[in-house]
Amino acid sequence: MKWTPISVGARASIAALGAALVIGLVLALDILGAATPAEAGQCGVSCRNAYNQCRMSTKGSPSCEVAFTRCMQSCIKR
Repeated sequence: MKWTPISVGARASIAALGAALVIGLVLALDILGAATPAEAGQCGVSCRNAYNQCRMSTKGSPSCEVAFTRCMQSCIKR
């Protein structure tokens, strides 16, 4: 069987999907709510980590900014 490399476009799509899954997971976990300031701080750390992953995976897509803002707002609302 001959090995076929993955195209750059396919890699970008896979990276974008992975970033979306990470952001979705963070947002899903944020729905559960934080009971203490320490947990709220961890919420913000999770948002920043997901944002950084998204920016690296999508090469700076504006959707990362939107997801980060929503994530941080969910942390603040607690």
